[in-house]
Amino acid sequence: MGFVHGRRRVQGVQFSSDAVARAENASQLVFPQSKSMFYKTGRFRRADRILSSRDFRHVMEAGKRVTSGSFVVVIAPRRKDIDEKPEGNRRRLGITVSKRVGNAAIRNRVKRRIREWFRHARERLPKGFDIVVIARRPVRDLSSCEVTMVLEQIVPAGRARGTS
Repeated sequence: MGFVHGRRRVQGVQFSSDAVARAENASQLVFPQSKSMFYKTGRFRRADRILSSRDFRHVMEAGKRVTSGSFVVVIAPRRKDIDEKPEGNRRRLGITVSKRVGNAAIRNRVKRRIREWFRHARERLPKGFDIVVIARRPVRDLSSCEVTMVLEQIVPAGRARGTS
């Protein structure tokens, strides 16, 4: 990349200097220099995950199921022995993607998209609940925006609060 008489060349494509200035201004809006914007949704930490098979079984047995063509979502209140810990009010996510969905690359992509939805929707979900998302085969054809839209429709915050 370099400047050539007021134009920027990127892999054989030339941009005028005003287009470069607009893009730089837009990137400052989208990617600010301060890191505060990136921490609004937070990270997907170990405390945000359902890790043990005991917790998965509890959610599957005690939870309420909501189904769509691409997902099965099960929502259940936390087990009582977990609630005494400091992170007892956290919302936790468990993801299940079987081999029928696709190969490892497709399964990992699906899990990344579900985790991204959870990071952004976490504050709207009720505290002290565990959520298990089971991906079905049609999910491999969905884009990340479609995954978010489907999960937002299945798990609206009001419906999740009513599962006590």
